[in-house]
Amino acid sequence: MNGTHIPLGHWFAVLTQRYYTQLLHRMRVYDLDRWFVVLIAIAESDGHMSQQEIAEQLMVDKVTMVRALDLLSSKGYVERVNCPDDRRKHHIRLLPKAKPVVKAIKKAYTEVNDLVMGPMTDNARNKFIKDVQAMLERMPTDGMEPAPMTYSKKLPK
Repeated sequence: MNGTHIPLGHWFAVLTQRYYTQLLHRMRVYDLDRWFVVLIAIAESDGHMSQQEIAEQLMVDKVTMVRALDLLSSKGYVERVNCPDDRRKHHIRLLPKAKPVVKAIKKAYTEVNDLVMGPMTDNARNKFIKDVQAMLERMPTDGMEPAPMTYSKKLPK
């Protein structure tokens, strides 16, 4: 099928859905079905980033980040601790229960990335990721209502 007339956003949406399906399949033994990238960001920050800084790094709004952290906290994966320099800020710290999950998430991401990018060289992979990041930078959404990325009905298989 020649899909050059189909908008790029459609292909990214389909790729995202398939990528996430593969990721969920690999993570099915854990009690977590979302916010994997948030756990990775928290693990890599080593407890030295605020929820606002993590939200900015991941390009998500504050409300979304609060929801993610509420879920991760309720499952015993993270905790909010007062920032010693600014009591209004909270640093997010990984709890011991999260360590094996973070390891599994990293493994799952590696496997799915390898599946998606196939035989691409490391240089080609890095260039592709930089190109996608540049696309994101060219698509500002400041002041716009975000498009919903979740659906209430299950899609047919």
